[in-house]
Amino acid sequence: MMFLSLPKLSSVAICFFVAATTKVDAFAAPKSMPVSKAVGGSINDASSTPQDIFEEFTKFLINHQTDMISKIEQADGSENAFSRDGWGAFANDNDSSDEQQTKSGGITRVIQGGNVVEKGACSLTIIRNGVLTADRAATIQGRQQQQEGDLVVQEGDIYSAAALSVVLHTRNPFVPTFRSDVRIFLVKSASDDSAVAWFGGGSDLTPYYLIDEDISKFHKDLKQMCDSHFPEGNEYNLSHAQMKQLCDEYFYLPARSEHRGTGGIFFDDLSATKATLSFVEDVATGWMPSWLPIVEKNGSKEFTEEQKHWQCLRRGRYLEFNLLYDRGVKFGLANANPRVEGVMVSAPPKIAFDYNHVPAEGSEEERLLKILKEPKDWTV
Repeated sequence: MMFLSLPKLSSVAICFFVAATTKVDAFAAPKSMPVSKAVGGSINDASSTPQDIFEEFTKFLINHQTDMISKIEQADGSENAFSRDGWGAFANDNDSSDEQQTKSGGITRVIQGGNVVEKGACSLTIIRNGVLTADRAATIQGRQQQQEGDLVVQEGDIYSAAALSVVLHTRNPFVPTFRSDVRIFLVKSASDDSAVAWFGGGSDLTPYYLIDEDISKFHKDLKQMCDSHFPEGNEYNLSHAQMKQLCDEYFYLPARSEHRGTGGIFFDDLSATKATLSFVEDVATGWMPSWLPIVEKNGSKEFTEEQKHWQCLRRGRYLEFNLLYDRGVKFGLANANPRVEGVMVSAPPKIAFDYNHVPAEGSEEERLLKILKEPKDWTV
């Protein structure tokens, strides 16, 4: 099964595959970013194989999607529930776990018109037993940070991947849009039993009005979690500051000279071990605890038509980024017969484009724009 012919890829899965196989790639760590090693153990820790870690992580993703949707529906409080669009091994609710452990598939869950979430999507994708082409194998070799004993990726090697993403566009402009994903990419040698795997992921906010204490708490909680896995001076040379910078660098609209939101964290090419599995699972389990308190605090605030219009203008920037700069969306739409609904599932429900809109001097809208042009450290 060749990569380009895989059916019904969700947008985050496409993002993941681009991250793993595209040579000119904004998802890739910058050249100045050091090699990511496993926390609390060797990058070649043999206590669990890459295949073991992949299977454990996919089970976590399946369960976490269900858990998140339950929490979001409860917080939304409307009669609108998430729809379910399953494919492959997940085409039916009663698909056997045996099929899910051997075949490709995914589930796209979407909620629309809720009390809190005007439109939201939570997408799970699991791809198994793809075959690397020569050019994609060469690209991975170029990105691969070799350690002694690592598999050297070759044409014909077998790859698998799994990803879970969530994008929540809120009805109230005082509640930020929330976006996050985690993913794993596994390559197994076609000639022996050797294998290697990497994690990637992140979490970020796109606010429409700056409520400083909410943004600060979001970033401080991320820093505390990152620091617990990568303490200062760790031998792995990975930090929250690097992951924050990488997030800011990716979610940037160069034509506007502004960032899409106030950022969060982004990481990639992180060697998959039991230790890094713990980190990535902590990233995912922290999604709802980092966002739902903002919903509880601000979700029922009154807002004017002008403030809603500003939200729609900023959503226009969100869509602008997706269509012009997001490599996953661009890649997905460039394929023959793309599954457009899946690729565009993260798009906002309503947007606005006003010609040459300039916020009033001294307004909260202007304050937001200043931050988006010059990101700040929200943890100090």
